[in-house]
Amino acid sequence: GVTAMSEKPEGCVILFMGNLSFDIDEETVTKFFANADAEVKEIRWCNRKDGTFKGCGFVEFWKPEVCEKAAALNGKNLMERPIRLDWSSSGSH
Repeated sequence: GVTAMSEKPEGCVILFMGNLSFDIDEETVTKFFANADAEVKEIRWCNRKDGTFKGCGFVEFWKPEVCEKAAALNGKNLMERPIRLDWSSSGSH
């Protein structure tokens, strides 16, 4: 099943993305969120200390209402994997 999202912080514009394919790229993420009419501002990938991709990242949107539209895609398939989305307060953890 789809993991429930945490409580949404006020004015949230950043989502955590988990369970990402190791073949993912920014264009694929941008197109995925365009399906929800959510224009991506910035994508940050999570990497290990040695620089290898951890399979997760953060995506930032221009406005909280756009972020909310994007969050509706939680659990939808992205590159044949159900994406895990959650609200992020800063995108730095």
